[in-house]
Amino acid sequence: MRSEHLLKLLHEKELYTDRPFDGCSESEIKLLEQEMGIRLPKSYHQYLLAVGNYSGRLFQGTDTDFSQLKELQDEAKELLRENNNPVVLPDSTFVFSIHQGYENRFFKLNEGDNPPVMEWYEGSTKGIIRLYDSFEEFLFDSFYQHTA
Repeated sequence: MRSEHLLKLLHEKELYTDRPFDGCSESEIKLLEQEMGIRLPKSYHQYLLAVGNYSGRLFQGTDTDFSQLKELQDEAKELLRENNNPVVLPDSTFVFSIHQGYENRFFKLNEGDNPPVMEWYEGSTKGIIRLYDSFEEFLFDSFYQHTA
């Protein structure tokens, strides 16, 4: 889904605030990919172009901002260590969200342009679970949840 479509949906669902949505530039995204030695999936890339720096009410209370992405990778691993959890995130993992310091959401960079979204949360006895079949499905459900 293109970034313009994402913005249109966010406006339709009234997920804006008095501050405008703020997307990343192509050069910001390219620099992040170069610094981290990765290539982000197209679906996530489009999300970043639309609202990577500020997503309104969509993910309030959740660390998802572009400026936090490098730190989220280490924070997720630290959370697992703090909990003495035997779960290890694969090297291909990209953490795009940490909710209130206890819930990690991520995808694997080697699973295509619209990868499944996985989750691990503190206290889980299930380990890593597949939360959504694609990043776009995750976004659509998030739109619905935040407008319900």
